[in-house]
Amino acid sequence: MKVYRGTLEKPIVFPESIVITVENLNSIDFDKVIYCEISPMGAMGNEGGILIYVLSDEDNLITYETNASMDQQSFDAVLERIDQNANFFVNYRGGFGNYVYIKENTQLEIDEKYGCFWYHSQNTKLRIDSSVQGVFLSVVADMKGEAVTKDE
Repeated sequence: MKVYRGTLEKPIVFPESIVITVENLNSIDFDKVIYCEISPMGAMGNEGGILIYVLSDEDNLITYETNASMDQQSFDAVLERIDQNANFFVNYRGGFGNYVYIKENTQLEIDEKYGCFWYHSQNTKLRIDSSVQGVFLSVVADMKGEAVTKDE
């Protein structure tokens, strides 16, 4: 389903969301990961959560999610895969124990009005939401080289 918002001039495509399991972890193509967020146990916001946005084709994203409180084995396996692919990403401080990885050489538009990032594909803008607003604000501050006043 494509929704249009007049100010965007392009359709918004909402991503499919898939829960990560040990069985489907290998189906995640880390070459196509655009945004990855890790919130270890003890972090503020999405505590124990991992959120991954993957470009499934040129105009669609899929989100993959897991949480340590629901499935510790999958959480640990995803962390290991992220560590194995860390050289493909730029690391940003998500504040309060959160970590964000954005695919190297990927330009995300910062939309402070709507509190999200936009990935521009050829035909549309793909919305990327951080798990909580505080993570978004911390990453934006880190991207802009601004001092974060409230952090870990």
